[in-house]
Amino acid sequence: MKKLLMIIPLVILLCFTVGCQDKEPMAELEDIEAEVRARSKVAVAAEMAFDWETAITFFTSDVVIQPANAPQFQGREALLELYQTGFTTMTEFEGTTTAIIPAASGDMAYEYGVNRFVFETTDGPVESFGKYLLVWTKVDRKWLIAALSFSNDVPPLE
Repeated sequence: MKKLLMIIPLVILLCFTVGCQDKEPMAELEDIEAEVRARSKVAVAAEMAFDWETAITFFTSDVVIQPANAPQFQGREALLELYQTGFTTMTEFEGTTTAIIPAASGDMAYEYGVNRFVFETTDGPVESFGKYLLVWTKVDRKWLIAALSFSNDVPPLE
């Protein structure tokens, strides 16, 4: 009986040790949020600088984009075309993150916020305010945007 009482704590300790080794430590959600936020700031900086070639590197190759007042499209090349042709009269852009929410799994997060665009028109500059929602996913240890949806707060001027 004495031997059994001595063995039980060792068995419990062994099970606990083996159980802990089987699980990979998951990054804390706060760390994920900080990592995604840092990536987001660099991506927005590229957009604010109208550096479209750099901006598209923050998106997955099969990204889904749902732009305001336009049909949905898919892929980096389509996004580059939107940047190069759809925003030719844009003179200013700002994006401000409201929140980044990591998934408990640690491999996805979503971000939402507000944006401001200024477009040059024949009647002068037109300012537009809106919001966005995007989904980040981890691909080869790098956070990339898998989906982006954005819309205007008011309809565009005709």
